[in-house]
Amino acid sequence: MKIYLGCDLFIEGQRLQAKKVQDALEEEFKEKIDLYNPAANLTINDKAAGFASGADILLADYNRLKESDLLIALMDTEDLGLAGEMGIAFERGIPIFQLYTDIRLTGNDRDDKLIEIKKDVFQNDFMYINKLITGLSYVDKDANAFDEPRIYKTSDDLIEALKKFIRNNL
Repeated sequence: MKIYLGCDLFIEGQRLQAKKVQDALEEEFKEKIDLYNPAANLTINDKAAGFASGADILLADYNRLKESDLLIALMDTEDLGLAGEMGIAFERGIPIFQLYTDIRLTGNDRDDKLIEIKKDVFQNDFMYINKLITGLSYVDKDANAFDEPRIYKTSDDLIEALKKFIRNNL
């Protein structure tokens, strides 16, 4: 199975998070998966080594993405490049699994927060996530709803869901 692991590769925390996901999947599935992490493609992403044009980067990543069976999207920074990759994956029918770990996603069961938001929307304790982007983890391009949304709040939950999906699709 070919997997594309997308993230904001310019942020250390995102690279570390991607490494955690990559290591867990490679440990579990070894040679059964071919995981592409664009951050590891030094031909286009070693900024100290030289210049890569936008076209170079687009084509290198697109050529890997279009052959992928799965896209993992680490979305904490809402990276525009990754959002573009998600659109490509959706149009090509490639399943998308998203991860958002922002702590503002918690507490949605707290009535005290909801009461205050109703009084003053600018006291909103919750984060806004673009629904077009999150929608990519609820339905496929033919509007078929998934049994469970493919969007997660912890990397551990994401990893477990990915393991299950990969096992069922190898």
